[in-house]
Amino acid sequence: MPKALYAAYFTGLAGQSMGLFYIGDGVIAGIDVATMQYDGIYSTALDGSLDGTVNYILPAGVPLITGMPAGNVATPIAVKLSLPAHFDDGRVVTIETPTGPVNARFEKVKELP
Repeated sequence: MPKALYAAYFTGLAGQSMGLFYIGDGVIAGIDVATMQYDGIYSTALDGSLDGTVNYILPAGVPLITGMPAGNVATPIAVKLSLPAHFDDGRVVTIETPTGPVNARFEKVKELP
């Protein structure tokens, strides 16, 4: 899988969001409009699908697009991520998070050297 920047458009039960992600060299790193920072790792299967884990911290008092009420303290979250080959082709992928499902659509912004 080539290194690239991706725009991600998220929809949950209670709202929408978007983020920008670098995916390449086994690393996933990004930020969303709520300033949550994402840090993770992945491996690529022979069929081109991607499996990994993404970690982030839910800030205290921030409402979530999944509909889960905002917490009183910052909470670390780890999400297992599975993306199909060519996940940036316009399809919507459901990501199961500990706070509820999130639908995501990815667009490749730019391949990187």
